[in-house]
Amino acid sequence: MTKKQFISLGLAVLGMLSMIFVTPEIEGLGYQGKVALGVGIFAVIVWMTQALDDAQSGFCIVGFLVLFGAASLKQALSGYASGGVWIVTLGMIMAACMGESGISRRIALLTISKLGKTATGLYWAMAVICLIMTFFIPSLAAKTLLVLPIITQMGIAFGAEKGQSSMVKGLIFVVTITGTMFCIAVLTSHAANPITVSLLEDATGTLVTWGEWFKIGAPPAIVCGFLAVPIIIKLFPPDVKDVSAGRALVNRELAELGPATFKEKYTLIVFLATLGLWATSSIHHLSTTLVALMSVLAMILPGPQQIMNWKKAQTKVPWNIFIVYGAGLSMGAVLVSSGAASWLASTFFSPLAELDLKLQVVIFIWILLCLQVLFTGGGPKTTALTPVIIAHTLTVAALPQFAGMNVAPFVILVGMNVVHQYLLPVSNLPNIIGLATEEITTHELIKVGAIMSIFGATFMSIMVYTYWSWIGLFN
Repeated sequence: MTKKQFISLGLAVLGMLSMIFVTPEIEGLGYQGKVALGVGIFAVIVWMTQALDDAQSGFCIVGFLVLFGAASLKQALSGYASGGVWIVTLGMIMAACMGESGISRRIALLTISKLGKTATGLYWAMAVICLIMTFFIPSLAAKTLLVLPIITQMGIAFGAEKGQSSMVKGLIFVVTITGTMFCIAVLTSHAANPITVSLLEDATGTLVTWGEWFKIGAPPAIVCGFLAVPIIIKLFPPDVKDVSAGRALVNRELAELGPATFKEKYTLIVFLATLGLWATSSIHHLSTTLVALMSVLAMILPGPQQIMNWKKAQTKVPWNIFIVYGAGLSMGAVLVSSGAASWLASTFFSPLAELDLKLQVVIFIWILLCLQVLFTGGGPKTTALTPVIIAHTLTVAALPQFAGMNVAPFVILVGMNVVHQYLLPVSNLPNIIGLATEEITTHELIKVGAIMSIFGATFMSIMVYTYWSWIGLFN
C-alpha cells in the first residue's frame, strides 16, 4: 500500500466513524441511517482514491454494515442475490464466449470490409461495429478490447507512426465514445443499467424489462452515438487518404479465419435467441437474468457445442467486480431501508422537488455529469447515488401536484445518464484501454472527454423535452 493509499484509507475510516459516533442527533436520521451514511462515506472515498481494490472495499462494506448494526448479515449479503449483479457476471462470460468462438471478431472484420471503403467510412464502420457489439457483448470493456487491436493493426498497415496519426486517434475515440453512448440503449450492455433496475425494484417493487429499457433508451442512445461521429471526424480528420492497405489487412485476416465454424454459428444462434427472449419478456415473463443464465449454460454445457468449460469461463469473470457490486447493492438497500437516502434527498435536493419534472431530470443529468470527476466508472456512481435519486423521486411523487406519478421513468432516465464518463482516464474502462494503445495522450482524452460530456448531457436534456415526453414518460 502506498503512502497516498494509506492516508486515503485513514480518511475513509475517520469519515465513517465521525458520521456514526461524532455527528450530533439529526432529526429524521436514526442510528442505522447514520451507520449507512458512514459506510457510504467510506465507500465513496475508497472508490474515488482507489485506497482499496474493489474486492477489499466490497468486503469492508459488508463487514461494516453488520459490525456497526445497520443490517443483519443476511441483509448485508442480500446484494449478491440481486439480478443486477448476476447480469454483470453472466455478461462477462457471454462476452468471453463471443470472443472464444471468434464470431465477434468475424462480425467486426466483415463490417469494416463492407463499410470502410473510404477514410471517413472507417469512422462510421467503427461506430456500426460498436452498435452491433452493444447487443452481443454485454461488457463495455470487452467490446473495446475487441476492436482497438484491429485499429492499431490498421495503423501499422497505413505506415502511421505510433501516436502521430490523426485518423488512428479518431478511430480510437469513435470506439471509446460511441461504444459508451450506445450502452444507454441496452439494459445488459453496462453494469450501471442492471444496477439501476435492481435498486429501483428493491425500493419500489417496480420491475423494468429489457424491452421497456430498450424502448426508452435505444432511440436517443443510437442517435447520440452516431451524432458523435462527425464531431470526432472534425476533431481528428483522416490523415490517410488511401485506405487500401488497411482494407487489405482486414481482408487477409478474414481469409485467415476461413469459413464460419460450427461454434461460431452456434454462438451466434444462442445470442440471437437470447436477444429475442430479452426483447419479448413481456410475453413469456422470463427474467433478463434467467435468460442470461440459460444462454451461458447453453455455451458451457459439455458436448460438441461447448464454447468453453467452466474452469476457463470462471477465469473470464472479474470476481472483484462481483464482490464490490453485490456489496454496493446491499449498501444501497440499507440506505433506503434506514431512511438515510430519504434524509439525503430531502437535505440536498428538496429545493428541486417543486420544480417541473422535466426540469428536475435535466438538472440531475448535469449533476451526474459533473460527478464523473469523483467516480471511477459508472457502476460505483450508480450504486452510491441511485438510492438518493429514488428517495427524492418518492418524495416528489408524494406531493399533491404530482399525485399518481410513476417514479420508474424518472429514475430510469437519470440512471441512463450515469454512463456519461468520458473526461478522465479513470472515469471509464474504455478510456484506460484507449490510453494503453499509446496512440492517444491524456491531454487529448480530456479535451475530447470535455466536449463529449457537454454534447452528451445537452443531447439527453433535449430528449427530455422531445422523445421522452412524446412517449409519455412524464404523463
